[in-house]
Amino acid sequence: VAAMSTFHPEANPALAGQDVYNNKALHRNKQIHRMLGTMPTLAAYAYRHRIGRPYNNPAENMSYCENFLYMLDNLNQKDYKPHPKLVKALDVLFILHADHEFNCSTSAMRHLASSGVDVYSCVSGSVGALYGPKHGGANEAVLRMLESIGSKENIPKFVADVKAKKSQTDGLRPPGLQELRPPRPHRQRYC
Repeated sequence: VAAMSTFHPEANPALAGQDVYNNKALHRNKQIHRMLGTMPTLAAYAYRHRIGRPYNNPAENMSYCENFLYMLDNLNQKDYKPHPKLVKALDVLFILHADHEFNCSTSAMRHLASSGVDVYSCVSGSVGALYGPKHGGANEAVLRMLESIGSKENIPKFVADVKAKKSQTDGLRPPGLQELRPPRPHRQRYC
């Protein structure tokens, strides 16, 4: 992510001058839009490389999440479109993540931005914080928990075990945090 700044030297304070972002929200937002447009392609390419499949270029006329899923999953079908329920689920997941409030990666981003570095370096630092097991690891814990449940027939037993304190819900909000910061109504609708 940090290397993306080399494609846009006009956005790098070390190359374009230390005042490149001073009172220039339009310039800063341009870099953010570039990053938002490029990140799904980078992530999809990394995934496809990892599983040994050829890359899929972004498709036109698809939504943000639909295009990301297309780049991840298309196996060269001519008219491939991701399933609408998966697209909606990813849309909601991205919204919930964006609304996660002030957390470790947000803090890292703000601290780096306050030093005047470029947007790409800020995002790189926040991605590094998100990668840590105490922050982004919670998402992995939820996935492992869901895999251990197996199928929806096992949900009642799992819930009973949690209530009896024989099991726990990994990666989810602890009760104390729920009391301090209850979920917002739009979160409750989807969760």
